[in-house]
Amino acid sequence: MKKYEILKQIKEEKIVGIIRVDNVDKAEKTLDALYKGGLKVVELTFTIPYAHTILASLTQKYAGKMVIGAGTILDEATARIAILSGAEFLVTPNVNVDVIKLANRYGIPCLSGINTPTELVTALECGVDVVKLFPAGNFRTGIIKDLKAPFPNAEIMPTGGVSLANIKEWIAAGAYACGVGGELVAGAKTGDYDLVTKTAKAFKELVSE
Repeated sequence: MKKYEILKQIKEEKIVGIIRVDNVDKAEKTLDALYKGGLKVVELTFTIPYAHTILASLTQKYAGKMVIGAGTILDEATARIAILSGAEFLVTPNVNVDVIKLANRYGIPCLSGINTPTELVTALECGVDVVKLFPAGNFRTGIIKDLKAPFPNAEIMPTGGVSLANIKEWIAAGAYACGVGGELVAGAKTGDYDLVTKTAKAFKELVSE
């Protein structure tokens, strides 16, 4: 899938499900549950041991059905491993110029974490298409309008603190999409993957209203 097709799908779906669990078995079961719940864009975090191995198998398993990216990319080496393992987009918690350059080199979307206007400008200057406002829980939803006043072309994805209680407000405020993790995959901690599916459906319903 081409870079702008991936970005278009993220914008249309409005939800990037974030899988942050403690092993690859839970990661696969969580992703399966999210797929059953209707999610089509998922970020597999590289805090999971051997994340690249499960990323490689899941991108093949769900080819054409889901867009699967790699998250918590902290350096260029990890970004390269993620791309070689099939990552369709990269997500960073901060602005890492080397990671952004690598992603651009290979035509992979990179969503870089920002927290200030200065970081936003740096990310845009490096060629980032979407910035990840992180942690979004530190801000009111009006921050998107505030940032878009001086930076009207910035596409912003709030992540960290987005919940069933506030996702509609973030979307209404102009979010490109929302990164959703904690509440969405909470069931995985206890092995309740039916809850993960149920929660995914609830998020999808809110966004589609």
